[in-house]
Amino acid sequence: MTSTPETLNVLRSAPLFRGIPDHLLAGYLSKSELKFITSGRILLTPGQSNDTIYMILSGRLRIQTKEFEAEPIAILGAGECVGEMSMLGGAPVSAYVIAATDCKLLALGHGVMWELINNSHAAAHNMLNILTSRIRNTNQIAAENLERQQGFSAGGLVDELTGLYNRHWMLDKFERHLHRGIVGKKPSCLLLLEIDRLREFNDRYGQLGGDQALRNTAHLILSCLRPHDEAGQNSRESFAIFMPDTSLPDAHTAADRLMASISQSLVVLPSGDALPAVTISIGLSQTRSDDTLKNLLTRAGEALQLARDSGGNCVESLP
Repeated sequence: MTSTPETLNVLRSAPLFRGIPDHLLAGYLSKSELKFITSGRILLTPGQSNDTIYMILSGRLRIQTKEFEAEPIAILGAGECVGEMSMLGGAPVSAYVIAATDCKLLALGHGVMWELINNSHAAAHNMLNILTSRIRNTNQIAAENLERQQGFSAGGLVDELTGLYNRHWMLDKFERHLHRGIVGKKPSCLLLLEIDRLREFNDRYGQLGGDQALRNTAHLILSCLRPHDEAGQNSRESFAIFMPDTSLPDAHTAADRLMASISQSLVVLPSGDALPAVTISIGLSQTRSDDTLKNLLTRAGEALQLARDSGGNCVESLP
């Protein structure tokens, strides 16, 4: 297919193509194909073989374990991709991929994809991050299913609404990362974030809309993490991210990228109906040589309050 400014804009912001020059993108576009599917059509079915990665140029795809299922595992939008696990691993497809709306997809075949990975360090790094995010999502879904099967309540590992690990797990995991960084004399950063004016969003679009905004935010947090970052549910309406071996400027850059990603992502209900995107406020702080997790959380919380007081949709930091 030939490249257009609209297509290049989508690809530039896509996790798979981040950092790849336009002339290389245009070259790989010429070796790829466009695919159009209408709402409700099945793109991939569990058990089938697959040798293609599909990048969403427009529209939304539902990922679900059953063909007829009210609640999808995830809903993906423009810039996101499907099929990478089965194509790269040579394993059968593990879930249904169904069009939630009419979709325009970029189909990257096996040969094109491996050529891109072999010729571009950035593409290989991006694919590693995508695969890590997929594995993390799979592990959290498995933990959630296990929790439900065993009848665990709030004392379990996973928040029932968002699928993120809960505060109990978060405090234990973050404490270990903090200690490891202090011993190794390496800086780390903690981010606390909340959806701006979530109560107003609930009032306008109902509890279902507010819950989906929280799920959507959690999904985007996971998709933006590096392999060694950790995320958890700090409270029902707030999230926390621990970034080991990360300076304050680098954490600020990551926070800006996450904030932009969330503000550009529509909140899509299980029915496929789309609500407006939400914005977030982020507070972050860097570890100190004599730090405790309690003090680190306090400073990040104070920075979050500064972001809220500034009107939201911004990042504030306290060293």
